[in-house]
Amino acid sequence: MDKRLLDIHNGYNYRDIGGYKTTSGKTVKWHKIVRAGNLATLSKNDQQCLINYGVKEDIDLRSNQERQNDPDRIPKGVNYHFSPIFNSKHDNRIDNLKKLYSKDPKIGYRNMIRTYQILVSSSEARHGYRKLFQALLNNEGEQTLLFHCSQGKDRTGIGAALLLLILGVDVKTVKKDYMISQKMMVPYVKMKLKQIEKYHVNDNFKQNISDLYTVHGGYFDAAMDTIKERYVNIHNFARQFLNLSDRDIKTLKQIYLTN
Repeated sequence: MDKRLLDIHNGYNYRDIGGYKTTSGKTVKWHKIVRAGNLATLSKNDQQCLINYGVKEDIDLRSNQERQNDPDRIPKGVNYHFSPIFNSKHDNRIDNLKKLYSKDPKIGYRNMIRTYQILVSSSEARHGYRKLFQALLNNEGEQTLLFHCSQGKDRTGIGAALLLLILGVDVKTVKKDYMISQKMMVPYVKMKLKQIEKYHVNDNFKQNISDLYTVHGGYFDAAMDTIKERYVNIHNFARQFLNLSDRDIKTLKQIYLTN
């Protein structure tokens, strides 16, 4: 796994999705796609790491409010693209959350299950992921494309999963890649739990925070089950939800796969 991880010190969950085998025997190219968390806190050294890695395109999947609060810090020469998956506002004031999350330890988990269903069914998500895939279709040559959200696990996780599935990587392997975020997010979850200590929250609240800021196999399965229920298979999903033609899929395979 270490080969996947970028040497980023002021950011979470930066990793290459190359090296996976497809069912046809091809391999996803290295140095073509990086999935990541927030870019708002990158140091000069972190930015240099992205330059050295060949990153030329930055696809931001966050909402407008998120990017205004924490704008990306990207090196000169990197093209920025805004492709929000959700643009709805959420009330995250601690007093409201405390009441909600203190009652039931499973609220966070259930909310995330619903979020993953929405990621592969809502018109907002469709629009954002279509923009991501248009950028992926234009990412020819030797350059690297990076896409990210806030933690690089949900919106980014599903974006990466969809691409790998369309390229022909089997679902078991794709889920394994998705689950790497569980390990990557441990320091972040610990930090969030430390931050909320001053609010004297109970164990239910802490469990909900943990579920919101990590990944579970059940989240991934919820998205895959929704795709199966609505579209039967990933090919139909790619055509109908992502608006990808057979030619587009062929182009993606030409850009991102090698023998």
